[in-house]
Amino acid sequence: NPRSFRVANVDDDGVEQNYGVLEVRDNDLLFHHSEQPAPIRWPLKSLRRYGFDGDLFSFESGRRCATGPGIYAFRCGRSELLFQLVQE
Repeated sequence: NPRSFRVANVDDDGVEQNYGVLEVRDNDLLFHHSEQPAPIRWPLKSLRRYGFDGDLFSFESGRRCATGPGIYAFRCGRSELLFQLVQE
């Protein structure tokens, strides 16, 4: 799937925590990983801001997300393309 990206979720120190796939859908960003039976879902319209720097894609979720407000970062070899798809 050209809208799916192999990623590593990283913490504030850049240490890799969970590995999985970040999928950009028309209205949502989904994180599929083996430790969760269902993907974690963030509606695109509830992302406060997002961006990329090198191989890191990050975003800030709002309080209307199921995860609540927070900042999430994912290491991804194609972070710029991931950013562009979220931006569309």
